[in-house]
Amino acid sequence: MKIRLSLIFLILLSFLAGCSSENETPKKEPPPPPAVTVPFPEAMYVQNGCASCHGTFGNGRGTRAQLLSNSRIPNFQDKSTYIYGSSKEAIAKSIKNGVPGTYMKAYSHMRKTEIDAVAEYIQKMQK
Repeated sequence: MKIRLSLIFLILLSFLAGCSSENETPKKEPPPPPAVTVPFPEAMYVQNGCASCHGTFGNGRGTRAQLLSNSRIPNFQDKSTYIYGSSKEAIAKSIKNGVPGTYMKAYSHMRKTEIDAVAEYIQKMQK
């Protein structure tokens, strides 16, 4: 019986020694992903929801476009779709004041620098 207990004790001891954290190599967490820098004009375009209607590329195919299917959503790539003109100044005016009779609301809460940045970004989408 003593031999059996000694044998069980040795087996248990060797098992516990194998489970020791001292023998394990510490696992390192993966490094965080690199920071992504988005240019200010593009950031303003996305943050203010322009992409949801006008699309990421300004083609009028945003995620909300189907909800607004009965209205005309301008394709920024096509200058003929602009109601008040395609110049930076005309675009900025449409952003600030909105476009009456359309879903384009006024973004009067935005600062002038933000509106100008979005207008510049939209103008770069033109072909």
